Amino acid sequence: MSIKVISVESMRQERRQALRAAGTVETQVPYLYGDRRFPTHPNFVQKRIVNGEMELYDLARPVGEMITTAAGRKELLEKVVLDVELGREQVPLLYTPIYDRLEDPNFPEVFDAPWAQYGVVIFFSHMEGEEVKFGHIQAEQGPTARIVTYAAGFEFTEKMVLFNQTFSMEELERSFGEAYNALLNHIHLSPIITHTYAAGNKTAAKYVTAEGKPTTGGAGDAHPLLSLRETLSVGLEDAAVKKRPGNVLIIASANQRKVTDSLAQLHVRGTDFEPVGGIDTIIAYDGWSTKVGKKEYEYAGADAGKAWLVRPKRGFKELVKYDLMIDAGDGDLSRLVETQVVGRAYRGTYAALAENVQEITLPSFS
Repeated sequence: MSIKVISVESMRQERRQALRAAGTVETQVPYLYGDRRFPTHPNFVQKRIVNGEMELYDLARPVGEMITTAAGRKELLEKVVLDVELGREQVPLLYTPIYDRLEDPNFPEVFDAPWAQYGVVIFFSHMEGEEVKFGHIQAEQGPTARIVTYAAGFEFTEKMVLFNQTFSMEELERSFGEAYNALLNHIHLSPIITHTYAAGNKTAAKYVTAEGKPTTGGAGDAHPLLSLRETLSVGLEDAAVKKRPGNVLIIASANQRKVTDSLAQLHVRGTDFEPVGGIDTIIAYDGWSTKVGKKEYEYAGADAGKAWLVRPKRGFKELVKYDLMIDAGDGDLSRLVETQVVGRAYRGTYAALAENVQEITLPSFS
């Protein structure tokens, strides 16, 4: 069984290949202009990807000329929206194999815990006169979910406009898109990798010899690859015993090669070891960081000493009331700001962790 590895680099490459194969792909990206009744009257700009590369939007006139007319301001905002999309292309979304996406503008702000429901039905042999067994709705026992407003903005200063510093503006816009996708990865994966799990959701590291036998001296006489293989195998068994079998593994990218090698067929000192089944997707997540002004901001990635085995979809919901919408408003004369650009989204996440995650401590040989 092949294992799909999802990382920033693999997702970029996979998307480029798919888009090249598709030729020209055109999508409509929403944004706001003029009518401030968010988000009832969005405008749309066409995003074109040709042979795997997104077409860039070049301004025909200096920025200073464009912001003096309504048509020019709208054209400038369309460029902003497409530059933000270009930034989003650089930070692929890694969490999609785990979460079901639910999108509805009528979502309430708060969801009670039992809202994540699924049907339970089973067929029995039927005896004459016996009552038919009816299915029922069962709910995951996760936390309350809440729709949160996420927002960020940037400004076009008078100096940018006077000196037509288009490059600086484009850098801001692309960074905006990168930051939004990084946020989405964070709010969906962080709950899994930062949660404090109970003993029943934990698997300790296992150490075995080159013959696959338990060691007597811990890591000292253990085989690194076989010990990792045994640890992951026991993690799969522990999750299966608890009736929450997982098939998605979250790890740090530093462990990607070791983990994929340990799950494959091995030949060690004359002994053949069959591939480990059960895991079909590996997500390598290292978080994200940036510096705004003098302050560093960081989204923590997966701990290199651990892995998280996840049963996806049923207990994980990506809640989208409204996705990212870009808007531009008036500037601030007191700070010599010509235009302010703001993006906001209304999103939430639901993660039933105890019912769907096994935290695995990996063997350490340092």
